[in-house]
Amino acid sequence: MATLRRILVPVDFSEPSRLAFDYAFTVARPFGAEVDVLHVWEAPSFIAPGTGFAAQSQADSFVALARKAAEDALADFVASAERRGFKVSHARAEMGHPAHTITSAAANGQYDLVVLGTHGRTGISHALIGSVAERVVRHASCPVLTVRLPSRPPNP
Repeated sequence: MATLRRILVPVDFSEPSRLAFDYAFTVARPFGAEVDVLHVWEAPSFIAPGTGFAAQSQADSFVALARKAAEDALADFVASAERRGFKVSHARAEMGHPAHTITSAAANGQYDLVVLGTHGRTGISHALIGSVAERVVRHASCPVLTVRLPSRPPNP
């Protein structure tokens, strides 16, 4: 079995990504591997009617606000993890397309494994929304472990 030194855990703060985070530490412990957390956020795409392109400073303000919100959410996530006894080596928030940013980070950071949650969408929701996890699995330069919430039995 390969030795794991660095594991990347992309998080979107959903339950599946939180579960993936916990799995990453289960995998990391026997190897003494570092666990890094990455949150990818996309720039706001809405520009109010009538503002036109002349409102660049307003668009910059939206991006700055989104960046601050992403960084604050990530800091809260890491603080919560550390209170539970998990030590995150590095955490960062980056703006970009999630799948592309994750695969680039995995390659550039020389990670041995990516562990990410999946919502397990199928059918029309998968076709409309797509799957970040699927794209990462297809394009990552290292192995990828996807983690899905356990299925709940149907209510009678």
